[in-house]
Amino acid sequence: MLCRLLPSPRIPADILDDIDTVIAYQNSHHLLTSTTSIQPTVTIHHRETIGRLRIACWKGDITTLTDVTAIVNAANSQLLGCFQPEHRCIDNVIHSAAGPRLRDACYKIMSSQNHPEPTGAAKVTPGFLLPAQWIVHTVGPQLHPREKPQSRHKEELASCYRSCLEAVESLPPLQDGRKVVAFCCISTGLFAFPSELAAEIAVHTVVSWYMAHPKTTITDIIFDTFLEKDWSLYQRILSNLNPSLNATYGTISLNTQLGQSTPQISPCTPSPAITKARTWLSEATTLIISAGAGLSAATGLDYTSTTLFTKHFPAFTKLGLRKLYDVFGYRNWASETQKWGYYFLHLDMVRSWPDSSLYASLRTLATRFGDKNYFIRTSNADGFFVQNGFDAARVATPQGQYAFLQCLAKCRDDAVFPSDPFIDRALPFIDPVTQVLRDETCVPRCRFCGGEVTLCVRGGAYFNERPSRDVEDEYCRFLERVEREEGESNAVVLELGVGLNTPAVLRWPNEDLVSGSAGRRFRLIRVGVDAAGCVPWELEEQDLAVGLSGDIRVALGALLS
Repeated sequence: MLCRLLPSPRIPADILDDIDTVIAYQNSHHLLTSTTSIQPTVTIHHRETIGRLRIACWKGDITTLTDVTAIVNAANSQLLGCFQPEHRCIDNVIHSAAGPRLRDACYKIMSSQNHPEPTGAAKVTPGFLLPAQWIVHTVGPQLHPREKPQSRHKEELASCYRSCLEAVESLPPLQDGRKVVAFCCISTGLFAFPSELAAEIAVHTVVSWYMAHPKTTITDIIFDTFLEKDWSLYQRILSNLNPSLNATYGTISLNTQLGQSTPQISPCTPSPAITKARTWLSEATTLIISAGAGLSAATGLDYTSTTLFTKHFPAFTKLGLRKLYDVFGYRNWASETQKWGYYFLHLDMVRSWPDSSLYASLRTLATRFGDKNYFIRTSNADGFFVQNGFDAARVATPQGQYAFLQCLAKCRDDAVFPSDPFIDRALPFIDPVTQVLRDETCVPRCRFCGGEVTLCVRGGAYFNERPSRDVEDEYCRFLERVEREEGESNAVVLELGVGLNTPAVLRWPNEDLVSGSAGRRFRLIRVGVDAAGCVPWELEEQDLAVGLSGDIRVALGALLS
């Protein structure tokens, strides 16, 4: 509702205060990253000054940066924020976290100048509820999809960066003397500017501006990206800055200790929410790990990733499929051999997924509690817990497992078969270009009725729960035992990456578990992005739950260190 709310008439002051309280509460559960923990990719020493400019690239939520002078917002020409709640644009993200006072401030600017904000200019507002002290708003060039940028578009984009730097120049430094500005990727989203060219313009404009302003008070530049592919672009460009700059203007030092393959995971700053969660974990006698799709995504198996899908399943993009989630419920296969070509490749990709340091950390945590005092319940069918060394007898999988195929007709209770033999037999017969299964005899059939077979994963009434039934029953007995135990025993439910797709499987039962426990023996720590990191207020007020919103890898680093 706030996203659509016009700045005039103004929100009454008492309501505005209440809104601030709500947003501040939400922000207090975000995982914050200090700019002091972000290592620069390059450091430039200008020959005419003793100062230096550190330039880094960082993948993360720009609104969670602390110890930053200003963050840059890619705005539209009205400068009032985005009015479409469904847009995940940076303008929306920043206004949502800063609160409605930001729109009021922008409205005053626009009312005063009485014309749309020019492309390439910049305006400064306070950060309001953000950790950043200031926000610099700039309007980048807007292109049509697949339109090739012209010279004027390139100059307009460069002007955005120059204008922002000049605006930050007039702002006061941080208490430690640094002046830090974090740039988002200007114009590369809905404004359709090609990402690679935009990154090149961004880096070279910033470097050129610094060379022309050796006495600048700006000490640190951070290029913040949302996508890993954009992070890789910036990292590559920064790592290959023109060596001739060394001779002409000074020296450019490359931080060779930083790997160039993946973004660095910066530690988060301490917060009351993290402290509470750490305390609960350290005092717990029993651990329940409850894991959803967000945990798999944190290891790279992201069902929303178009990059992952294109890498592993290029032939299927012609069907209009763009990500793994698109295949759920897909019916327009040209043939059974095409369908099973995809499924066998998918199953093989999952079973071949490399071991994860994230799961290793969870395994280390579980060992603190002993073999009988922890349990895992996951909606993920990928089998990563067992693959990473957990005891299968302690891993409940209510949504099924890729490790099994089943009779679609469920002709009998035991019509369930290990998938590995079918995969091994089929892989040599999958065409590497079309990714279609070339041998029809490799299409699996039920060995009992000869009927169609499907993945043993919940997707309708056909689902066969037999492979999951025994461990699910053991999980229920485990919960009953914890509730009956005498003394000071207590359990923590560490919920990781559980969103709102299937809340009845994990999310709601976990909330019912902590709220319905007669002895208040359970506490819920919910970790994930957006809704996956939020708990009901009433549970937090009763000291039964706490949410941590952000990257699971960062959160676990803070909780387990």
